[in-house]
This record gives sequence, C-alpha cells and structure tokens, in this order.
Amino acid sequence: MFKRIIDKKDFIQDPILEMNEQEIEKASTDKIVLFDKEYRMYSDEWKHHVHIKCTDRCDANCAFCIEKSERNNPQNAKNLLHSTGEVLLQLAMQGHLKTVSITGGEPTVFVNIKELVNLVNSFHVKLFSINTNGRFLKKIPTNFNGWVNISKHSIDDRDVFNRSYFVDSPNIISFKKNHPNAKVRLQCVLGVSNDMKTLEDIIEFIVKYRGCVDDFSFRNLIIEDDESHINDLLLDLRNLMFNHGEFVEQVIQDYYVYETYNFLGTCVTLSWSNMKELKEYNESHDSNFLEEIIVHPDGMVTGSWNKKSLIIYDPEDRSKDSFIECKGVGCKNPCKRHISKQSPSSVISCAADSCSSSVDSCSSSVDSCGHSVSSCSIDTCGTSISSC
Repeated sequence: MFKRIIDKKDFIQDPILEMNEQEIEKASTDKIVLFDKEYRMYSDEWKHHVHIKCTDRCDANCAFCIEKSERNNPQNAKNLLHSTGEVLLQLAMQGHLKTVSITGGEPTVFVNIKELVNLVNSFHVKLFSINTNGRFLKKIPTNFNGWVNISKHSIDDRDVFNRSYFVDSPNIISFKKNHPNAKVRLQCVLGVSNDMKTLEDIIEFIVKYRGCVDDFSFRNLIIEDDESHINDLLLDLRNLMFNHGEFVEQVIQDYYVYETYNFLGTCVTLSWSNMKELKEYNESHDSNFLEEIIVHPDGMVTGSWNKKSLIIYDPEDRSKDSFIECKGVGCKNPCKRHISKQSPSSVISCAADSCSSSVDSCSSSVDSCGHSVSSCSIDTCGTSISSC
C-alpha cells in the first residue's frame, strides 16, 4: 500500500503497516531488467533508487548499531565501483534512475569515496545523499551536491558513540561553507541516549542546531523482528508535531511511515517501521520481487539488505557476467562503461563517455558524454554492440 497525504483532514492516526499482496501487485506495475533478468519491485517507487553500501567499516562504536556484525565482511572497492556503474547505467537506460544514497558502515572511511561520488554525479540524479556519523565531514568531496545525513542521537554524543569528537555547529557551518551545494540533515534515533529522553530534550536539540542544518529526522531504533511500530517518546513527539507544528505530508508505504512537519522554523520528519512484517514477507515470496536495490561493499548486488537473499549479481561469478565493452566510433575516448547484451532487435540506451558524434551501425546518435542518458538509444539490430 502506498499513500501520500498532504491534507491534514485526511491524516491517518493509526496506519496499518503490512505487506498486502494485492496492494503490492497493483503498485508494482512495471518490470525492470538488471543483469539480463526481469524483476518487479514491491513498489514502483523503489525502482528509481539505488543504495550503495560502500563499506562495512566504521570509526564509531554505537552500542545499538545493527551493522556491527558486518564489519569483517569482505570489501572490494574495484568490484563495488564496477557494480555501481553497471546498476546505475542499466536503470538509467530504462529511464528509472532518480535517486542514490551512499551508506555504510561509515562512508568517509571508504578509500574511494571521491571516485564513487564522481561516478554518481555523472548520472545527474535528482536526489543524492550520504549517511555519515559526521566525524570526517571534510572527507566528503566538495563537488557533492546532495543531502548529508548526519547520525546524531543526543545533545552530547559521548554516551552514545564512545568517542571524543562532536558534531557541533561550527563543524557543520564549516562543512557547508566548503560544500555550497550540499544540505545537512541531523538524523536521531530516539531511545538510545541518556540526554534525549523527554520532549523538552528534543526541543532543546532542535533549537540548538536549527540555525546550521536544513532539517531533522527522528525515528525508532530499527530492530529486525520488531513489530511495535513506534515507541512512547516518538509517539509523544508525533502528537506534539501534529498539534503544534504545521503538517506537510504523511507517506505510508507497506511496512513504514514518514511524516513531515514544519516546527520552530525548521523541517522535522518522523518515521517508524514494521520490520518483522517485511522479514516474514521476504521469506515467503517470489525472489523476482525486490525490496530495494543495494550494492554491497564487495560488489554484490541484491534486492534486500540481507546479502544472502534476493541476489541480483555476484561479481565473483564470472560465468553470469554478460557484459561487453562498447567502443564508440567517433568517441574522443573509448567508453569505459559496459552495456548489457540484449535480445536481437531490442533497443537500449547508451551513456557513452566522451562521445561527440554518431555511432556507426546504430540507428541513432550517441550524445551527452556520459551525462544525460535520455536522448541516446542504440538499435543492436541483432549484432554485437561492440561494433558501436
């Protein structure tokens, strides 16, 4: 079920968070093709988004972190960059790609963060975000032009992160000065801090940082088997926002809810989810239905945050790698991306790097030098596109 409510009179006080099979069948109307296989998404909304989990490493030590068990997983920057480029290109070729998020672990400890940001930038997505603990904001490339979501769960972070550094106003102001096209959001998990236990504490938090960030996000701690939906503090905050803030929208999507309000001169988003419902649905349904699209640190691409399920592409399984390099005739430089083989007479699109003229043996020209992909299509005519 997907509902977006912008009129307060239609507000749903107690939304039901469930994976309704009939609703999903109605919502997921369009197929996507990834690595030569057709898939459907739980919602058409998710076919437009890619999560890039660039690393499992982290330099913080959050007691509540659900990723701690993942920190020794294999990492392969080369595979990650390759898989990311392939996924972004294939979705862009089908007209689906709109939003990308980089997460971890901690993205700023990823050694190839600059190359990754440049790769995503080349696709000119509508919304680009990075999730970080904020310790090394200066490592985020200055050409990053999206949202920086900083995890900050208390007014004084020492009791949460076991760290001696702080995400304070001067650091954020300095970051925004050096990253003029970036926006900053503070993301707070409620119920994990010793100094964020009441509504008064939350209001103090908002007032302290509203002058240097663009908005705030508050949510429950995500627990895989949780079905409680919303804890008492978040419920109290929701009532405060609804009664004293300006309602903007409520979005209900199967197993989660987002609500947005204007409050004390800034934007505040609340969210919670039914993770148990999602887990049970995933375990009992067709593997051709994807939850989301995630690229993992070793280059594995899956349709779920559980890397062992809904596997779309495994970079170590070269027998399934059906990619050929496109050498663009008329290109200033050979294309470094790859284009998936298609069935005879199918039409695909090409975001060829540094192309400036028409492509021999193709039905239309290659344009845009790796930026816009909407205007360029290649008719394979049943032949190998390596001749292009």
